[in-house]
Amino acid sequence: MDGLRVGVTGARRGEETAQLLARHGARPLLGPTLEADVTVDDARIAGETHAALAGDPGWLAATTGAGVRTWLAAAERTGDAPQLRAWLTRARIVARGAKAVGALRGEGLAVEFVSPNETDADLAAWLRGAVAPGETVVVQQHGVASGLGPYEALAGERDVRLVAPYRCGLPADATAAHELINWACDGGLDAVVATSAPAVHNLFALAARIGRAEALRRAFAGPLAAAAVGPVTAAAFEAHGVAVAVMPQRSRTAELVRALTRWQPPEGGGSARTGDGEARVRLDPDRSTVHLPDRSVALAPREFAVTAALARRPGVVCSPQLLARESWGHRDREDAAQVRTQISRVRAKLGPAARALVTVRSVGYRFDPEALADRTPAASEERADPPA
Repeated sequence: MDGLRVGVTGARRGEETAQLLARHGARPLLGPTLEADVTVDDARIAGETHAALAGDPGWLAATTGAGVRTWLAAAERTGDAPQLRAWLTRARIVARGAKAVGALRGEGLAVEFVSPNETDADLAAWLRGAVAPGETVVVQQHGVASGLGPYEALAGERDVRLVAPYRCGLPADATAAHELINWACDGGLDAVVATSAPAVHNLFALAARIGRAEALRRAFAGPLAAAAVGPVTAAAFEAHGVAVAVMPQRSRTAELVRALTRWQPPEGGGSARTGDGEARVRLDPDRSTVHLPDRSVALAPREFAVTAALARRPGVVCSPQLLARESWGHRDREDAAQVRTQISRVRAKLGPAARALVTVRSVGYRFDPEALADRTPAASEERADPPA
């Protein structure tokens, strides 16, 4: 990563990310695109806490570590901490991901279930099977959530209550973010790193404010790489028409930095792009669609999930276990045969573009964007599927 120029969009731990990049030889530019700790009035949090804990609900769904810590800190200020902590020791607690688990365990609390792919949708799906009708679930929302979202699937037969201890918004001072955007648009960066979906959406919102949103998209269509910490952040890039070039196999900042150490800036945009600079494969998560240079292919949700898990890591071999865990979370998460079935279906739908989905014998699969530019048949010895 010697000399790699990397823009960092993170807020709360952006400086730590920049320091980690620098230790690996990169030249980071810190430009936070969100304010992660927009103040929520203590009276509002207290009101939500009282409403949430009424009747001693049986379940807590914790979505973020920051939310857990902020909620407890606010409860200390408002005098609700004894009641909240006592309830937490009785409740059955589930968590969306590692950061929420860390915050809970730091308080000495046991966690019953953690979503394997660290998404609200997977956590809500698990709760739907575990929470009996008539029971109550308290959902600690993350900073940009509004309404029930995926947890609406629990409502009706179950009582779902929301607590939002903090909010995310645009930075009060966007000077550093604007500098990052200008550097990115003008060819001064090799990659832009994002560790949350709000950071990505705000990146484009801030670019629009200074009239550079289209220039930013063009930069990402060229040699500028979008580096996402995980699938949710990757989907945010894709919502803005940007193909992700770097994503680690585990959704951790340190793993993202390590993935960047193995990535090399392509010459002139590389063979992953057409002569016009467009990505040869673009993903549309909202429509489960893969956009190719000559056509668009609609996939079933599981087909799209497996394809996305590979396409977001071009050139990286992914095991069937990783693809299953990321694609459908706790459901059939170790089913390698199911992955093989989905890959076969995708290949049939992609036609000639199926050459980009390469089987690495006895190991897994990888996405090869260069194969889309190559008219020769894929190597037959790589098409034997790994054992289930």
